[in-house]
Amino acid sequence: MTLFLTQFDVNVARRDATRLLASPERLHAAVLASFPPGQSATGSARTLWRLDRGPAKHDARLIIVSPLQPDLTVLNEQAGWSTGTPGRSADYDPFLRALRSGSAWRFRCTVNPTTAVRKQGSSRGRRVAEVTADQQLQWFITRLERRGFRLPDDPTGVPSARVTRREVLRFRRQSSTVTLAVAQVDGILEITDVDAARSALVGGIGPAKGYGCGLLTLAPTGK
Repeated sequence: MTLFLTQFDVNVARRDATRLLASPERLHAAVLASFPPGQSATGSARTLWRLDRGPAKHDARLIIVSPLQPDLTVLNEQAGWSTGTPGRSADYDPFLRALRSGSAWRFRCTVNPTTAVRKQGSSRGRRVAEVTADQQLQWFITRLERRGFRLPDDPTGVPSARVTRREVLRFRRQSSTVTLAVAQVDGILEITDVDAARSALVGGIGPAKGYGCGLLTLAPTGK
């Protein structure tokens, strides 16, 4: 399976970029438009994306993991910097193959921490959002540990992860309003099961993946 990791710098000063960033529904459509119809998923791999915001107002970056290399021409016309480089894509497979159990990494993941609650007599559950930062962090830790990772404690005995950004997104989807509580989690993790970890990096964590949630990315710890 071939996978690509892509980074696209968003020019937030452009009017079309502002419109895209205001709605995960529109941004999702723009991401999918970077692939031929019906080819944004292959087998167990699907296209995942995340919008990262930096400390500066103009600093916004789209991160995409996909089974095909995206053609970012249209997205660049709408929200790029017109520098001649619409984005940077790299083969993700060598990185995934090189992962080893016991290795430590810095990570980032934006998630939609919700739990399905099923009423008696109903075949379908209703998703209930985790409200506080502590609840959202515990939700994330529980799911991370099921997917081949553990969070080592810091010197004070606290798990080495924290919620660094929280917001409630509201946007229109057809004739209804969608409300999503999202949380960005950053920290240090350790791989305990490399096969499960690779599956999490490819398949994402939690719901609302079509709206920019679930993509887990790793980076060297710098030690």
